[in-house]
Amino acid sequence: MSTQTEINKAIVQYLQSVGYREDKIITELENETLKLGSVSQMQIAKEQGQFLEMITKISNAKNCLEIGRFTGMSTLFLARGIPESGKIVTVDNSDEFLSLAKKYWELDNMSSKIESIIGDGVEVMQSMIDRQQSYDLIFIDADKNNYPNYYELSLSLLVSNGIIIIDNMLWHGDVADETKQDSQTKTIRDLNLKIQNDTRVEFSLLPLSDGLSFIRKK
Repeated sequence: MSTQTEINKAIVQYLQSVGYREDKIITELENETLKLGSVSQMQIAKEQGQFLEMITKISNAKNCLEIGRFTGMSTLFLARGIPESGKIVTVDNSDEFLSLAKKYWELDNMSSKIESIIGDGVEVMQSMIDRQQSYDLIFIDADKNNYPNYYELSLSLLVSNGIIIIDNMLWHGDVADETKQDSQTKTIRDLNLKIQNDTRVEFSLLPLSDGLSFIRKK
């Protein structure tokens, strides 16, 4: 029986060296984000972005929703994955880094596919439900204590066979350490268990960077 390879530092370095194909625009965006200091840790890993783009293409997603934009790297990967006629709506509660994101969306000729909304994620998603909007794929990477709310709202917004991808579901490994009982860790740990037992979906929890939960709505 196959066993899980331990994700140690050497494996992480190997994955980063051969598990991702370098891209000039993404590298420039990453470097400019790093200049922001410690807040740069909010950016997804490039390997995750590459995965997002590929899944978006494979699933033939045309309408995507993103909760949590930051400097727009994940938005850019998603935009690359949808067809020219597709659209990604990205929601963030702040416009602080929007100009930086737009700079690279424009450099990559993806701006026409992207609509940015500034607002509270839960409120915006609920308003979309009220207006009977729907999406093929939803990516969640925002405030962790609202993850359960984003998950439930996403299920209401998704078409049948739609996909939810949630970042940080291993939360630096803290979810596996029962001594870690802070609110964010407990929220993510509880959500992992909820998804595992949720008969409305099929799922896979992937140890890619800080953990991605890959979910298909039945």
